[in-house]
Amino acid sequence: MYEDRSNKRTGKIVTFILILIIGTGAFFLGTVYGSLNSEEIIDNGTPVVGDSSFDKLYEVRDVINSQYYQDIDQDALVEGAIKGMVNSVGDPYTVFFNAEEYKEFNDDGDGNYVGIGVIVGIKEDRIVVITPFEGSPAFEAGLRSGDFITKVEGVEYTGTELDKAVSVIKGEEGKPVTLTIVRNGEEQDITIVRASITIVNVESEMLEGDIAHVTMLQFSNNTAEQVREAMEELRDQGAKGYILDLRGNPGGFLDEAVDVASLFVEKDKTILYTLDKYDQKKEYRSYGGSFIDAPLVVLIDGGSASASEVVSGALKDYEAATLIGQQSFGKGIVQMVYQVGDGEAVKVTVSSYYSPDGINIHGEGIAPDIEVEIPEDAEMPLTMENDTQLQKAVEVLREKMQ
Repeated sequence: MYEDRSNKRTGKIVTFILILIIGTGAFFLGTVYGSLNSEEIIDNGTPVVGDSSFDKLYEVRDVINSQYYQDIDQDALVEGAIKGMVNSVGDPYTVFFNAEEYKEFNDDGDGNYVGIGVIVGIKEDRIVVITPFEGSPAFEAGLRSGDFITKVEGVEYTGTELDKAVSVIKGEEGKPVTLTIVRNGEEQDITIVRASITIVNVESEMLEGDIAHVTMLQFSNNTAEQVREAMEELRDQGAKGYILDLRGNPGGFLDEAVDVASLFVEKDKTILYTLDKYDQKKEYRSYGGSFIDAPLVVLIDGGSASASEVVSGALKDYEAATLIGQQSFGKGIVQMVYQVGDGEAVKVTVSSYYSPDGINIHGEGIAPDIEVEIPEDAEMPLTMENDTQLQKAVEVLREKMQ
């Protein structure tokens, strides 16, 4: 029996691409999400505030406070200084959250949002659409995976300005926002009305009698348990082969990814390991599951990122599944969230992660075993009749099941 360890964990590791279910909050995955305090931050030998190198900061503060012609909001001054310091690192995944942003970050893990329902990341210093959720305002307005968002409400934003762009895209339910996108070299404006969005993370169905199709939209709270339950139910219905569909799945909590991979990997085998700047290695091992010998195909595409790549990479290395589709996104770094101040936090890239064979896919992605493209003129949403990747998955499973 697959053990449920959800009550034994003290924190959540989120391994995501810079993910934004754009709404009232920003969903940043790729993060070790825990409850850590400032003392733990200091232990690694990093200089703390109070070092003489920060004297200039205090001098500037004193000049502004004494000379600026109006009163200064001290909280805003401190927050601006902190955000400037964090942004100067030059890593879009390293971010400071004020109290409101941190609450939104935590709330976003539950699958309920107010926004346009699209996941975005950074590619070539541009904001790129990873996937719009089917049926969301973004999807209905015509936003598609691979679109580059160059402007929000007429203002240009680069990839490193993702936070700023998102702060403009955020808004109230029922209010419109206009995005300027580039698709196939052509620029166009798309106006999208924000709405309340509820995401069902796991969907399942039987295909052709004895083939199970399980789709994961993201790795949020308890999705691994939902996947296990779905697969067991389909097995009880006569499933003999399984398709795990990770297309458009941007990632999520790392422990959920380890749990999903464990369904198909023998106990104690490495699912992934991480290395930090001090060459400290941490391994994540399989808990063992009840589908280790089951015929399995995994569907991936350019929207499969981070936690999806953890699962795909482990299953590929162990030859536990055949990967079908297109090259995955390529996010192979991990972040940790440290609580600071009063209900605030800073998210910092802390390590790179590697597949069991020692492969880091950051910036590269995972190549499928069998590459299959979706025709450009395919009608959305995809069905069995026009989903060429799903059709190939069924074909390959039939051969595996013989």
